[in-house]
Amino acid sequence: MPKVIIVGAGLSGLMTAYKLRHSNFELEILEARDRIGGRIYTKKKNSVSLELGATWFGPQHTKLLNLVNELNVPYKIQENGREALYDFRPNGHLERFKLPNQQAPTFKFKHGTVSLLKALEENLNTSVQLNQVIKSVQLGNRIKVQTQSGKIIEGDFLILSIPPQLVFDSIQFEPELPLDLRELVKNTHTWMSDSIKFSCAFDHDFWKNERYQGTLMSPQQIIQEMYDHSDGDTHQKGLVGFLNSKFSNLTQEERRAKVSEYLKTLFGSQASAFSYADVDWRQENYTIDQQAKSLVPHQNNGHAKLRAPLFEGRLFFSASETAAQTPGYMDGAVHRGAEVADQLLDFLS
Repeated sequence: MPKVIIVGAGLSGLMTAYKLRHSNFELEILEARDRIGGRIYTKKKNSVSLELGATWFGPQHTKLLNLVNELNVPYKIQENGREALYDFRPNGHLERFKLPNQQAPTFKFKHGTVSLLKALEENLNTSVQLNQVIKSVQLGNRIKVQTQSGKIIEGDFLILSIPPQLVFDSIQFEPELPLDLRELVKNTHTWMSDSIKFSCAFDHDFWKNERYQGTLMSPQQIIQEMYDHSDGDTHQKGLVGFLNSKFSNLTQEERRAKVSEYLKTLFGSQASAFSYADVDWRQENYTIDQQAKSLVPHQNNGHAKLRAPLFEGRLFFSASETAAQTPGYMDGAVHRGAEVADQLLDFLS
């Protein structure tokens, strides 16, 4: 029975494993983090769910929606209200603007994006091995993957579902992969690597009224984008969004203090008590190397060379950035994960 090694238990890697679950392949899934999901991250804190990674999707994301419906993962429409706050301070004023009528809905998962990952994992016939950091890959008659702890895993096929930029910054290959591919990968933007995502939960959704639901845009304040993230089913009241990257030098606790101070300028003292978490994805381990260059968003995402099988069809890149359809998004991860699985299934036929 041929063996497939999948490196990375994010959406793409788990999608490949899901599609191969009834095949004649032996599967082994290795994940560097102590959790599944990769850049999908729903953190539990004080009995609330704080969304810190991929969150939203839409009706145009057909591959993702097909999977969500197949697995019966509940989702809901994102409510943005009829008005948004635009904070131009200190160079302007705090103003309200009417939002245009939404032409197409935006969706989010009722129980956090991680619920999709858990549904996939529950349907696999193999378990994910956590805390397995890959050090090197030897390409020979058998593919040998060595972890930092010295463990060696051998297989016939290798799927690297981690961000392309991370592959060559953290894994040694023997023999080395082609120079043109290495240059391409170094110049392929890593989705989320420029973001600081924050999430907070309150006892009351005091920000809401018939017109306003929590939508905020600000070019200069610590919060650059903010949206309502409440859930009527669980009675959770929350806000989620992105912080200004110039605050990346602060600790999470320092950012929390500044977020609290800023929210109080908008909503008063009732905004002072909340559960909070954020993730600076450039500083997050196993997302992007600290020395990786900053790139234009989505640069080289979907490039055809990133999808070409290597080493006589035994080595694949499968992160969302490599997808031909919606690269860099959850839909792209599902699309590419399924595509790689189909290529492997063709090998058996």
